[in-house]
Amino acid sequence: MRRAIGPTATACLSIAMALSWQRAAIAADGITTTVSGYGTVGGTFTSDSDYAYHHDPSEWTAASNPIDIGLESRLGVQVIVDFGSGFSVTGQELAKERAADEFSPGTEWLFVQYSPDADFKLRLGRVVLATFLESDSRNVGYTAPWLNAPNEVYGSEEFDYLDGAQALWHHNYGQIGIGLEGSYGSTSAPYAVDGETITITAKQAYNLAVSFEYQDLMLRVAQTDLNVPLHPTLSPTLSFPFTLHDSFTSVGLQYDNGTAILMSEWAQRTENSVPYVNEPELQSRQWYVAGGWRFGKFTPLLTYGVFNPSASLVEPKGYFGTFSASLRYDIARNIALKAEVSRAQAGNETYWLAPNETSSERVNVYSLGADFVF
Repeated sequence: MRRAIGPTATACLSIAMALSWQRAAIAADGITTTVSGYGTVGGTFTSDSDYAYHHDPSEWTAASNPIDIGLESRLGVQVIVDFGSGFSVTGQELAKERAADEFSPGTEWLFVQYSPDADFKLRLGRVVLATFLESDSRNVGYTAPWLNAPNEVYGSEEFDYLDGAQALWHHNYGQIGIGLEGSYGSTSAPYAVDGETITITAKQAYNLAVSFEYQDLMLRVAQTDLNVPLHPTLSPTLSFPFTLHDSFTSVGLQYDNGTAILMSEWAQRTENSVPYVNEPELQSRQWYVAGGWRFGKFTPLLTYGVFNPSASLVEPKGYFGTFSASLRYDIARNIALKAEVSRAQAGNETYWLAPNETSSERVNVYSLGADFVF
């Protein structure tokens, strides 16, 4: 998904990058700069060359057979320039597969932040659209026990950022932590329609979330709504304006005590009916549950995910379950090797570039990779 953010934003990020290399020179003026990065080098192939695997609708090319090393590979750099008195600028560039491009850079984050105290943050600019539990760290594979987040949940949302405003508040009351998050703005994503690329823009988009933490347990509930102006075509001479209301309700649970890992999310996608046909374009429920255990440097993990679409204009009613197993080996302090296999149904559209709803076949997805941070 290639995204342009305009000359002003690009200039701001260039300035932030330039400042990062002059950290020692500007430290005396009270300005500090932090540079960090992350990435993944990996490969994926499927057990059946008729099926091509991708992570989500932002990727128009996919991995089939033989092995593809572009789909899993990515490289990100983040720069934080702290001006003191609570003001800072954060920029994050990420190169990965986007739309039809095999390896393309894009701006994930670019915002000005004001934080008057340790609890409150106000951001203006490009921020993450935190629809799900791991939305803000999904690309930083090193922080996750798996190589790929479950497609059933994370492959169901086309948009992953907002250009607008975001407010975050978090406070600890003894062993209990409470967090509130609110974001509002617009976003866009490219789509391939009849061989042509069109850009879909969502306006008046918002995300509201509340989280509760107790010791090693965390619960997060979020609501994400987007309004997408469309002009559906009923015939070569007839089209009409229509605003699509796309809504996600999600609940995420995470438990990690350093040894045992338990993660689970449930999400429901609802849309309003398209006029004249009285059916939503898409409507579904999806969930997964994952459990693992750390044995020293090794972390095996088992995941079961479900994609349960309702009858809609785009797809028929269905129920698709996927079994996944992964193994992580922490080879160094900042490098983790991972192997993963998923066994998905042929009709599961969250996995395949071209699903086959009429087939009961199960197809394996094999992935190997190394996640790192620096």
